[in-house]
Amino acid sequence: MTTVRMVSGKEIDLLNPDPKMIDIEDIAHHLAKLDRYNGASPKFHYSVGQHCLYVAQILPAPLQLWGLLHDATEALCGDVVSPLKALIPAYKEIEEGISRAVCERFGLACLDYAPIKAADKAVMAAEMLQLFGWKDLSANVGVDPAKIKIKSMSWKSVKKEFLATYARLTEEQSF
Repeated sequence: MTTVRMVSGKEIDLLNPDPKMIDIEDIAHHLAKLDRYNGASPKFHYSVGQHCLYVAQILPAPLQLWGLLHDATEALCGDVVSPLKALIPAYKEIEEGISRAVCERFGLACLDYAPIKAADKAVMAAEMLQLFGWKDLSANVGVDPAKIKIKSMSWKSVKKEFLATYARLTEEQSF
């Protein structure tokens, strides 16, 4: 069986995801509860959903929805640490298929956007500095990581803000 059941009860086939089955409420819920860095944050629970909110915030308006949803695949696949992803050959292919379905569902151009990757890296640098005290990624990320303030948020607050951000952005972009 290759399906994942979401909190809504919808089942999505990881190998053949149907864009119509992908739901923003499911994405917001799962990402708000999903630990980033494999749960390693020593200060407080820090979720993939919260990370996505920060990425969206530092991007220009036309790219904010893309930033908010850039890790939506993790709502289905989990936040697999990069070294493990590299060891699982089929993972990237599965993730790309889910990403295409997410893009289709939310009307996003399925491109490898350099600005999204740069914002993701800048937020990661801020996370590593503020959550762990690691300074090795703080240089040359394009955005001063000190300007991104990582704060403690409950998963319910993250979900609520994620959905409110989505509503604001999709209203502005008139889907």
